[in-house]
Amino acid sequence: MISLHVFRHVLLVAAVVAGGRALGAEMAVKVPPPVPGFPIGRCVLVLNITSPEEAKTAGFDYLELNLPDLLPLSDEEFGKVVKRLHGIGIPLVSAYGFMPADLKLVGPGVDQGKVDAQLRRGLDRAKQIGVGMVVHGNLIAGARSAPEGFSKAEARKQFVDFCRRAAREGEARGITILIQPMGPSATNMINTVAEGLALVEEVNSPRLKLLVDFTTMIEAKEDFAILHKAARHIGQIEIQNPKGRIYPVSRDESDYVGFFRALKVGGYRGGFSVHGKPGEFWVNAPKALSLLRGLAMEELVGPPATAAAVKPVR
Repeated sequence: MISLHVFRHVLLVAAVVAGGRALGAEMAVKVPPPVPGFPIGRCVLVLNITSPEEAKTAGFDYLELNLPDLLPLSDEEFGKVVKRLHGIGIPLVSAYGFMPADLKLVGPGVDQGKVDAQLRRGLDRAKQIGVGMVVHGNLIAGARSAPEGFSKAEARKQFVDFCRRAAREGEARGITILIQPMGPSATNMINTVAEGLALVEEVNSPRLKLLVDFTTMIEAKEDFAILHKAARHIGQIEIQNPKGRIYPVSRDESDYVGFFRALKVGGYRGGFSVHGKPGEFWVNAPKALSLLRGLAMEELVGPPATAAAVKPVR
């Protein structure tokens, strides 16, 4: 018997997607075609919301899914969500929040058995959805924070050990773990791309890479030059206008060009997930797609660049 929330969702999908097509057609800017090797995705919630369907209608190339809401679901309810997602007809590339946010990974008294059980559960659900990458960062970065009074060096050793175990479990399922550097308000461990790169190089597994968030680099005033070394270890980018973490729509909002050029020097090839508040979605989504595809075509396609071509840090 269909549950009430699934029934409501079906009605919402029919209404919102149909309305979105009409509104999108009316207000869309001219959007360039996808750029091979550099797809543009949308980060989306899934439950009781039509964001995944809207992303498909708007022309995004893939989805990056929110997992925390899906982890507690029963197998039956989760199966229904997976069926819905597979029916949309858009690639499901990655997912963030694959571990419980309140399950500590470092500090005194870490329950490694529970951690490993939740790690396997999160990766099993990611595999069932069909994503190839999961992100440790947004929503769950606090789990890797060293508690006050606890040795940060010891906490880092614990997190390195977790990353090694996660990479092994990911390998068994064909899933790559992405570590996302986050600002100090979210965690006190792995705050910069440089720190994330050191971690990935220490673990030294093809199943452990980085997710780099544009705004985090801007807020940390981290030099884009680090991307020259880090780019080959990056599995995915998240991008937004750092002024309010909203959809990016114009080149003059921030130094997107310098960021893209630094990625090209490093040889990055992969996706850009738009992760921000959309505002008027049917107005701003086409603008974001146009901006990012234009930047990808102009700054990333073509022969390798040199460091001399990179715009200096702001």
